[in-house]
Amino acid sequence: MEEQTINLTEIILNSINELFSKMFSSIDNSIYSLLDDITFITPDLLSKNSFEKLLGTSTSNGLLLICNSLVLGFILYYSFNYLISHLTYAKIDSPKQFIFKAIIFIAVMNSSLWICEQIINIISIITVSISNIGQKLFGTNVAFSSFIDNINKSIYVDNIFNIFSFDGIIKSFTSFGLINLVFTYSLRYIMVQIFVLLSPFAFLSLITNSSEWFFKIWLKSFISLLLVQILISLILLLSLSIDITQNSTLSKILFIGIIYALTRANMYMKELFGGISTSINNNLSNFKIN
Repeated sequence: MEEQTINLTEIILNSINELFSKMFSSIDNSIYSLLDDITFITPDLLSKNSFEKLLGTSTSNGLLLICNSLVLGFILYYSFNYLISHLTYAKIDSPKQFIFKAIIFIAVMNSSLWICEQIINIISIITVSISNIGQKLFGTNVAFSSFIDNINKSIYVDNIFNIFSFDGIIKSFTSFGLINLVFTYSLRYIMVQIFVLLSPFAFLSLITNSSEWFFKIWLKSFISLLLVQILISLILLLSLSIDITQNSTLSKILFIGIIYALTRANMYMKELFGGISTSINNNLSNFKIN
């Protein structure tokens, strides 16, 4: 009777381990390329035909049409303020200064897609450079796929997985942490596109001193969202330096630290440069611009 109980327990434990092993394997295989694609943003993001149509391919369509229509509103606003300034003695740009700024920033506004592409391209080049460092030092690219491979090599010793062991707990934490990263960086992926769509309005706001605050907030938030991937690349580069050959407990604990650092990367960048946070574990009250 006791032997039958032991056999039944082993069958149940083996079934649970096999179930979780297949689930974690499915998560890893699905997240490999997905995390790399949504985290490391390239100018190709803006080259989609539908996105270009939405922003506007000329001054007569898309969001650019709205922005060019708002130019008349800015002219009327400046004209009213200029007349009032003669009564209130308020400091305001001269007509020559306003016309010069209007010509410059209207041209920049209509080239906003190209400007955003170049900003993204610069960040992408830096990210690729960090990846090349990892390739030269460790013989592998700096990517989530390499990071997940290292975790699995440390945990799946002799292809044995036990959810009730310390390795099983580590694997559970990392798998669910990676799922959290998918949601976090998917939100960031969308927010980058939204800020590109707002770029014509941001450049247009530079025409007058009273509205240039919008450009400052936009630029800080946009750059902060993009710089996150540089920090992520550095964290992943650091993860490649972890020695997994000894299969030590320290290396497994460090993997947990890497996962936590990746989930907090956007928050760290927000604290350094300002902008917005896209961490999904924050309260809605924390989703704000500094």
